[in-house]
Amino acid sequence: MTACLGIHISDDSIGAAVCGSDPDDVRVVPLGTSGPAVPAAVAAGVDGAVLVGEAAVDAAEPIVRDPLARAARGRTGALTAVITHVLGRAAVSSTAGAPTKLAVVVPDDADAVERDNIVAAANAAGFTDVALVPASLAELRGTDVSEGVGLAAGAARIGMVDPPPPLVTREDLGQVVEPDDPPPAAPTDSAGPVSVFDESATPELPPVRVAPEPVAAAPPNRPAAPAPAPAAMVATPPLRPIPSRSIPLLPVLALVVIALLVFVVVLARSAGDDDIDAAITTTLAPAPSAAPSTTVAATTTSSTTTVASVDTTPTSSTSTSTTSTTSTTTTTTTTTPVRVATPGPVTLVETGLALDTGTIVPFGQDEQLVIAELASILGEPVADSGESQTEFCEGASVRFVRWGNLEVVFTNTDEGMPRRFTQWFADGHLDPTGLVTPEGLGESATVGFLEVTFPNVLDLVPAFDDDIVGIFAVVNPTTGQRFNGTTLGLDPNGVVTSLWAGDTCARVFT
Repeated sequence: MTACLGIHISDDSIGAAVCGSDPDDVRVVPLGTSGPAVPAAVAAGVDGAVLVGEAAVDAAEPIVRDPLARAARGRTGALTAVITHVLGRAAVSSTAGAPTKLAVVVPDDADAVERDNIVAAANAAGFTDVALVPASLAELRGTDVSEGVGLAAGAARIGMVDPPPPLVTREDLGQVVEPDDPPPAAPTDSAGPVSVFDESATPELPPVRVAPEPVAAAPPNRPAAPAPAPAAMVATPPLRPIPSRSIPLLPVLALVVIALLVFVVVLARSAGDDDIDAAITTTLAPAPSAAPSTTVAATTTSSTTTVASVDTTPTSSTSTSTTSTTSTTTTTTTTTPVRVATPGPVTLVETGLALDTGTIVPFGQDEQLVIAELASILGEPVADSGESQTEFCEGASVRFVRWGNLEVVFTNTDEGMPRRFTQWFADGHLDPTGLVTPEGLGESATVGFLEVTFPNVLDLVPAFDDDIVGIFAVVNPTTGQRFNGTTLGLDPNGVVTSLWAGDTCARVFT
């Protein structure tokens, strides 16, 4: 059974809670002997053991008392030890096994580098499905089950049911953040394990927020290993001395002088006898590349709409002068926002989902039929909420079924009526691969790509007044249907954080 583990680390305590498929079923993870929360402390015990919580308070120094802030600065070992310890206690206290998702409460102003470092610590603890929840949102969704665990419960509920909300960093708010001095490089000749106090300041691998594809199975068309080379080819050929040769100097100098005279004569004829010493100007102008065209395909009709991508051409000029020669170089480049990916097994369209088998799954179909169609190409879903009720979805009951970054929603209007496919939601494009629209729009695309690809049908507004979080809508003029999304930033360098179609569930926190 899929469950989400929520962890909140404050200045003085660590609290945890687990949320199952039912958002109201939040269970506190008992970490201490006298209460659910334990002190925020990590220390090294005897024989290389790592102590967390109450066991670390009375240990010999050094003791780490800020594992979350320490991980945000790049030293992730202490936070990894905390997550591993809490996961073990959650698995022991639950009959459903260990949680497969993780939601960590982070400060509202955590920047991108700090969030990536925290995710790297979670990856080191074995979690590949990680959500970072701002403290203010965790408080809104939290409960008062006990002191020190309310934010953890809110994070667990958000990580299990709600899409991870976009985070606002200090840079996004216009604050100037001075970078910290880089930590000293670790010696290259060190060997053996490191403790939670001297781990590398920079993770060796990028943080992973979604479950990667299996790497154990080899692709079916992998070519066979080449046969070893014959011994005669491998053996080192014998060395033979290079015979000394004398090169006559006078003929070479004569050829050089003749070549220079010919060059001067040709230059004089092309530039004029009175302007032999004129400047030589070289212009480099590569051929401009054609801007790609994009086709928007409607799912319920045979019509298509083609939108051409056009971009401006910046030109830079550099001039260098010397005593006898002036050289001017002009470079012309064309930059067009590129698509995130090409459509994969499932393509996102404003009227439903399009499968690479040629099947169209429109909104309004029966839930069992839609789940069977998706399972035939994506396999069994990784999460299924079953029948439930939420405040942000319409209908008497709602069901969330998830395949990686794709969440499919089924709702009904009256109690006892069959549920229908009414919404899809995507918060990534890598699982399943190519989870994008026919134009290549998906999570992590830029606002510039939206503006170039949908110049006449895009509506982008801030979520709140003077907010950098944006909400956009793109209307297909052929079908009259639309899909929506959120962005972090409103300028062309802003990034798309989520997409959805269908209005059954509200996807923006208000």
